[in-house]
Amino acid sequence: MDDLFGFIEDYAGVMERLGGNSSLLRKLLMKFRASYGGTRSELQALMDGSRYEEAHHLVHTIKGVSGNLGLLEVYRSAVVLDGYLKAGDYEAAGGSLEPFLINLEDILSRLE
Repeated sequence: MDDLFGFIEDYAGVMERLGGNSSLLRKLLMKFRASYGGTRSELQALMDGSRYEEAHHLVHTIKGVSGNLGLLEVYRSAVVLDGYLKAGDYEAAGGSLEPFLINLEDILSRLE
């Protein structure tokens, strides 16, 4: 495994999905960083403004992308938050927000 990708939990699975193209993986990871670097402020604004459907869409998207890229810490915390938002349990979603953001920001910092 490329040491640059040590934080990817399912590296073999990701490489299989990408046809072994590590350059594509690098490109996708940089796009992930660029796309979701401002998620904390965006998601907090959505939640504070009771724009839960938009918050759910953002979290759901990050859940899918992070799962496909093998960023499973982000994925697992997104699954929890996504479930609460989908169910309309906004109090529980609020409690799951910070763990999700911490996991996301950890990965984003590793991509710098």
